[in-house]
Amino acid sequence: MVASQSLSRAQSFAARHGVRRARGSYDEALAARDVDAVYVALHPAAHEEWAVAALEAGKHVICERPLSTDAGSAARIAAAAVANGCTVMESQPARFHPRTQALLELVDGGDIGQVRLMTVALSQRMRDLDNFRARPELGGGALLDLGTPAIAMARWLAREEPEGVQAVSRRWRTGADGVIAALLSFPSGAVASVAASFEGAAHEVLEVSGTYGAVGTQLAFNAGADDEVTLVRDGREIGSWRADPYPRMLAAFADAAASGREAPLPVEDAVATASVVDAVRTAAG
Repeated sequence: MVASQSLSRAQSFAARHGVRRARGSYDEALAARDVDAVYVALHPAAHEEWAVAALEAGKHVICERPLSTDAGSAARIAAAAVANGCTVMESQPARFHPRTQALLELVDGGDIGQVRLMTVALSQRMRDLDNFRARPELGGGALLDLGTPAIAMARWLAREEPEGVQAVSRRWRTGADGVIAALLSFPSGAVASVAASFEGAAHEVLEVSGTYGAVGTQLAFNAGADDEVTLVRDGREIGSWRADPYPRMLAAFADAAASGREAPLPVEDAVATASVVDAVRTAAG
């Protein structure tokens, strides 16, 4: 089932994607007895309202990133999941790509020594200032849209939370941040350079430097089913993968929801990422 605030839009989406049922309100979808889980794909400012509504209706929730606009809101979603005995997870498909899993295992195993520098950057050119991504009141801006997965990746690689944050940003006339860059310092001594931009051509950077070596990859966040991606250590390819992370993510979420186990990417992880996003926002002024 697909639901929209416009029945015609829902029907059009359903026809394009082979969805059997379309509804003209979100409440109708939440009232359906045969709906077990909901994918909240609205603009970020609406995530808390509808994620909580779905959880209170007894539906499990997977929510488009960011989980919400700030850590307080994300924590309220997490609390609603606990109160209603449901599973909630932030959609982070890159985490479920086998290449990412191989990278994390390599770093966790100490193959490049202690992590000292991480460089994570996402850039996507956006010119439409009427798009919700350019409207801060709807949760727009490069930090929330592109910075969320970049910050999450730095946290996963460091396996700890940053203790220091510095940041700069450039805002558009709409008030949204079009470009933002941050330096995150971790208790272990690792430093992450994180950048997000709506002003440059589509580009992704993920590089990790440790005391014994360095490893990097391309298409770290948006690799599709037809993209062959590699891991390169010290200039030498050490593995390649071709996979669609979305079905893997959804299958892992569905399995956890059906079995009552914790989500494969616990909601607390999304709250922790949101806390760092808040710190970056504050540091950038």
